[in-house]
Amino acid sequence: MASTVSSLAIPFAEFRLRTLHVTDIRGERASGEYIGLRILSSTIAFVLGVVYSLLTNGLASLGVVTLYLIYSIATAFIEGFHAIDQRHRRMDYIGLSYILQGLSTLAVFCLGLWLTNSLEVAVGAMALAAVAVGIFYDVPRTRRFDSITPILDLPTAVRTLLALLPLVLAQVASSAVLAIPRQELAREMGEAALGIYSSIAAPVVIVQMGAAYVYGPLMGEFAESFYRERRAGLRLLGKTTLAVLALAAVLAVALLIFGRPLLWLMFGEKVLPYISLLQPTIICTVFTAFAWFFNDLLLALRDFRGALIGNIAAVVTTAVCSTYTVRAFGMNGVSWAGVASYGVALAVMALFFARDYRRLGR
Repeated sequence: MASTVSSLAIPFAEFRLRTLHVTDIRGERASGEYIGLRILSSTIAFVLGVVYSLLTNGLASLGVVTLYLIYSIATAFIEGFHAIDQRHRRMDYIGLSYILQGLSTLAVFCLGLWLTNSLEVAVGAMALAAVAVGIFYDVPRTRRFDSITPILDLPTAVRTLLALLPLVLAQVASSAVLAIPRQELAREMGEAALGIYSSIAAPVVIVQMGAAYVYGPLMGEFAESFYRERRAGLRLLGKTTLAVLALAAVLAVALLIFGRPLLWLMFGEKVLPYISLLQPTIICTVFTAFAWFFNDLLLALRDFRGALIGNIAAVVTTAVCSTYTVRAFGMNGVSWAGVASYGVALAVMALFFARDYRRLGR
């Protein structure tokens, strides 16, 4: 329940502010203004999460949901410091922050659960650990580059977040693309089938994350290249696309070779008869990675409408085809619905990118 509420609330805490901050090459806002926006967006996300939890589950799990929300919002807030680090090309600071967050939260969660057998204590310790990393590691380093004193003019900040609302809607739409066929799979074939598909899909996420680690650090470079000399931006896009494809191919081959023993190690013998699900899942993940890439590329070019329309097109496609693909292909239908939906999104966003590219030449 806590993770479900968090997944619904965090898009409102993030508002894609890191991508916007990293690609802000025209000085649209000072770093302090982005931090101020995060304070407001984090407050909104927290209130929405608590209210949603009360409406759907009452007081039964409010404590652990609230603590997990604080943890999730804290990690999202730290992304504001990471945006400044990235603008100053210190990705090493960001990487070490992630390592510290991961190790510390895992350690205190296990320790808290072992000592008290209380989920509230364990999750509360996670929240404290995340906040501690932000205060004692990220803040001192980010201060070296820019002022992080929050600047928050409430009426202006509210208007800004309303203007950025399409980015949240696009993110929510993107996350729904695979949720819809998964729900259809559970309805048609039962929760057991969904569990099997989710198990097979789990290690494949490495392809998507690997792609993000290729293009993510370059988003500021994309913005600068396209606005400075658009042909340089196009060359960078070509090189990045080839790099993402190469990495995806290497990871895909590795999964095809080592996927069977890896899945056996993670989930046991029960998933091995379904190893044929792996290839369509890999294809779906590659399409997903490129859809995310083009979504961020449009944000770098400040084409919020193109990003929103592309993701809405993906949701409409998955809503229309999920029932057919699941009935026709069984568990593989989830992956093929994702391929179709993200393929449509890619086509739509590529058209918007082509339009934006032509406009840059004027």
